[in-house]
Amino acid sequence: MNTVQELQQPALPAGPVGGPWSVRQTAGRSGRRALEVYEAEELIDVLVTSSLSGDVLRGARRARSGGIAWGRLAADGSVPDVAFARARVRADWQPAEVVELPGGFWLAWTTGPALAVMARRRDGLVERLKPARLG
Repeated sequence: MNTVQELQQPALPAGPVGGPWSVRQTAGRSGRRALEVYEAEELIDVLVTSSLSGDVLRGARRARSGGIAWGRLAADGSVPDVAFARARVRADWQPAEVVELPGGFWLAWTTGPALAVMARRRDGLVERLKPARLG
């Protein structure tokens, strides 16, 4: 018996042009929304709506075609400002396009190098990750 149903939603971006990523929103029987993140059609993360975590940046990946990052909205409901580093030394932070998704999630991507990702919340707190590289 399948306990997860796909939600009707507006079209979601599939990540960078030529990128291997996609997302799908789902909900369990309790009605809690979740965001599934796929890489090359393989499930790599499931992010469930929660009020327990204050972190906004959940994950990030990179490939030759660019990078992607995802996470939860801040506690105040705001979308973080997201940027990707394009260089290792003296990181050149390039702002990313960020899309708010239903259920309290966000998705950001770049078509350039993605050596690190930074998410800045409205309260000034900054979270950083080094994106995992696509196999």
